[in-house]
Amino acid sequence: MRVRWGRKRVACVKGRGVLACVAFAVLGHAVLAAQRPSPSQASEPPAEGEQSRYAGVLPYIDEPPKQLIKRVPQLKGLVPAESQQELPSILRNTGERVDEFFSHVTDLMAREEINLTRLRQELPSSRPEISGERVRDSYLILRHGSKTSADILEYRTDPKGDNFDQTVVKKGYVVTSGFALDCNYFATGFQNESSFRYLGDQRLGEQDTYVVGFSQIPGKATLSVRMRGRGGAPAQMLVQGVAWIDKGNFQIVRMRTDLLAPRWDVGLNQQTTEVTLSKVKLADIAAPLWLPSTVKVYVEFNTHNGNVDEFFELSYRNEHRYSDYQRYRVKTQVLP
Repeated sequence: MRVRWGRKRVACVKGRGVLACVAFAVLGHAVLAAQRPSPSQASEPPAEGEQSRYAGVLPYIDEPPKQLIKRVPQLKGLVPAESQQELPSILRNTGERVDEFFSHVTDLMAREEINLTRLRQELPSSRPEISGERVRDSYLILRHGSKTSADILEYRTDPKGDNFDQTVVKKGYVVTSGFALDCNYFATGFQNESSFRYLGDQRLGEQDTYVVGFSQIPGKATLSVRMRGRGGAPAQMLVQGVAWIDKGNFQIVRMRTDLLAPRWDVGLNQQTTEVTLSKVKLADIAAPLWLPSTVKVYVEFNTHNGNVDEFFELSYRNEHRYSDYQRYRVKTQVLP
């Protein structure tokens, strides 16, 4: 079965005399059942110079455990792995679960509540200006195509059915989405684009989990985060991250992603996403689906007010909560 999926993140920031718009996108194609995409199905090749851009970058999964926990506080309580012997089995079983998810996911809708926070700080020593807003919308996951080939996309709509994202962007907030597809880095068709490390074991509530870190390989990865800066030219960025995988069923239950390296050339300092997944059982779908329940996103970058010497920091926090997942159906009525 062939499945194609993608995610898109859009950010637009307004400052004094400046409008900086950022578009994040992750696009990818995969042939499931342990097959690689053919050239016609693969996403665009990595940008030229990507390997030199990441030269000398040390992924945080290669850092000693104590230092890694400082970078990723969610790892507090981790019992470090003594060897990498279990890693191939963990990746194989987890990949099968991710492939299964994309095979079974269908048109869905949910209620979404987002707490949007914008921070603006002129200088490191100055007090940031804070503004925030709470919004509610309808969150959609739509599958386009047949049983053998499909596109899986995510949308938001307001109560009138209009594009919700554009309304929030005009108010100067970051809009983030695509969290149901975050696990695609572990899909069977994409695993050879990343380096993986079995970090150890950790207890999450009542769940015993394997903790696996990953880092995309420059020059090889076809999945990417893309940002469109003020000049309009897209910047392609790679990520690293950590996944918490249930030992009983190899389901990813929590995932964190970070940029592999800051992109100073486009002013992006940091972009961190933390996704918690929960089991959703729908009456007319045999297999349960693991879908986002809570998501936290932090984005930070530098910009200026037209004067090259007057830089300031802009940072954003989004907290998403999802509830009441159900099948999405469209009803039509023919009127005389």
